[in-house]
Parts: sequence; structure tokens; C-alpha cells
Amino acid sequence: MKIAHISDTHLGRRPKQTRPGIINQEVRPLEDDFYSAWIKFVNEIVDKARNRPDVILHCGDFFDTPAGYDPSPPPEYARKVAAMTFKQLYDANIPLIIIDGNHGRYMEYRSSTLSVFPVAFDNIHLFTHYDTRNSLRIQQPLFIDINNLNLRVITHPSIESRALSTLGMQSIYKNWIHLQNNSISPDLINIAMAHGMIENSTLHEDFLKGNYQYIALGDDHRMRKVTDHAWYSGSTELWNFNEINTEKGYLMVELEQEKTPPRITTKKIQSGRNIIFDTIEIYPEDTNLQILKRVTDTFDVHGLNTRYEYSTAARVKIILKGKKTYGSSFNIGEVESALRKLALDSNDYNIVEFILDRPDYPEYTKQEDIGQSL
Repeated sequence: MKIAHISDTHLGRRPKQTRPGIINQEVRPLEDDFYSAWIKFVNEIVDKARNRPDVILHCGDFFDTPAGYDPSPPPEYARKVAAMTFKQLYDANIPLIIIDGNHGRYMEYRSSTLSVFPVAFDNIHLFTHYDTRNSLRIQQPLFIDINNLNLRVITHPSIESRALSTLGMQSIYKNWIHLQNNSISPDLINIAMAHGMIENSTLHEDFLKGNYQYIALGDDHRMRKVTDHAWYSGSTELWNFNEINTEKGYLMVELEQEKTPPRITTKKIQSGRNIIFDTIEIYPEDTNLQILKRVTDTFDVHGLNTRYEYSTAARVKIILKGKKTYGSSFNIGEVESALRKLALDSNDYNIVEFILDRPDYPEYTKQEDIGQSL
């Protein structure tokens, strides 16, 4: 059996510190990068020249919003991309199993941001955050059997850690995990999928002890092996700069004999953008102009001093480090304002996103105060 394992596509993601405007009157800057990554995946999967998978597992965070304190539904263009690509998978007769993550789900409704799609396409099978809550409450396993594939998929959509910390919930959750693990069928291929991490208490460690032939995981944006039978596929696009050294893409998983570890092939989804992440030292005797020049020299070193072109424009994060003392003449707020205008308002630099991480200086710091703190 061949499985495509993907997760954390975050369709509709809109990074905040980008150039103003709307691209082609459809999307915000960088929003379409997340669509492009998912579209590349679907195009590769349905390509008849390739060996198509028997099933696709999407392990959560299909859409980016709602999430956390942002109750916004997914952008309409994100829904359009979802519908177009789901139609491609439907036409190719490839089943798609999706679970809710902690992004792209409603907290107070039984419906999901994805609920309409299984109604339109019978190859899509959705398990929501609410399904998890209900399954926990009635202590029943949460799975689907795909009979023509001789396959059982046991699912663990996202559940928030604060809900699990409620009095008595930990034992209920642990019992449910054991119930899930005991729901494997000796007559079927048994695989599991989950959105969560042991490290942030959104996935119980015992889930990884189930006798599954493969466990597909989502939530961690790093593509990585957890055990011989369990992997995170990572995210498909750079969500933030903490992920700068992580590979983006998906996994192709081949299952053979029951006790043989699955054969994993990593598939990269290449971004067309340069990602620049640099640290620049500033000194007490610096002026605004000296700091500005140091940053623009860094832009030049990375080849960003060319006319702005959206399709190739870079994502840039600069960290400023250093002390400001009594008598320092630079104003970090003025420096930041000038850099943002250069990077995001002018066409002199090929930059689409600019993040400046700089010290939050008080008005000044006396030299003797610094000496006392050392």
C-alpha cells in the first residue's frame, strides 16, 4: 500500500509584516505561497505518469484560521483552492482523510471549516475537533474502514491541552487512547493519524505504542522521524522564521509486511523565494545612518538591491543586537521606521516581507547602571 502523508498546509495564512496591497485582486502578499505548495502536492499526486498513492492522509491545520485569538474564517480564495484541488482528487478517485488541527477549526461549533467538502466529494472523509470531544465523552474509538483497500485508519484530531488539564480528564483521555489502540483489526491494515505533540501535552505518549503499521503525525512543522513506524510530515510552507532550516514537503509511505517498518520517501516542495535571516550588531556610538547602512549592506550582500518583483521577492528577518548607553545618539524607532519604508514601500529592494527584531530600549541607559548590572 502506498500512502501520501501531508499536514499543516495552513491555506489562507497571511503574514502580517509584508508589503501593502492585494496581488491580482485576489490574495494578500505571501498568502498564495501556501496555496501554491498545496497545489504542487495535488498536481504531483494526480499525475498519471507517477505511481499514485492509494490514500492521502492530511494530519490537520488544512486552513490557517480560525486559530487562537483570531476567529476569522478562511479567506474565500482559500476555500476556492480547496474546492478545485479536492475536485482533482475526486476525479482521480483517491481517498482523502483529513483531521482537524488546532488551526482552521471552530471552537464553539460542531461544524468544521471543512464540513462542506465531504458533502460535495464522497472521497473526502473528515474527522473534526468536535468528533474527538464526543468520542472522548462516550468512550468510543474514532476510525474509518476503507474496505476496498482493506484499511482501517484510527484518527486523533486535535484537542487543546487546557481541556485535558481539567480535573479528571487526563484519566479519561488515557483510557480513550488505550481504547483507540485496542481497536485495530487483525483482518485489516491498521494505520493511525493524529494532530498533536507529546511535548506540548496535546498527544498522549501511549498513542505511539499502538500496534499500527504506520502513524501519520501533524502539528510539528519539522519533517522528522519519531519511531520506525511514526513520522511528522512537517509543514508545506514556511509559517514563520523559526522554521528557516526545516525541510518543507510531504512523505510517501509504502507499507509491506505487517512487522516490517514502512519505507519512507521524503518529497520536497521547493519555494521560489529567498529566505534571509541575519543578525547585525549595533554599538552605543552608532548613529541612525550607520545602523541603516549596516542593514542595507546586508541586503546588498544577499542580492536584494534589485527592483521589486513579487514572484521572486525575498522574505527577510533581521535581528539587531547591542547596547544603548547614556549619550548614544541613535533612535531605534527612527531606524525601524526608515528600514520599513526602504524594504516595504520602495521598489529599490526585492523584499516582500520584512521583520525587524530589535531591542526595546528605554530612553537611555546610564553607563554606571550597565556597570552595576554586569
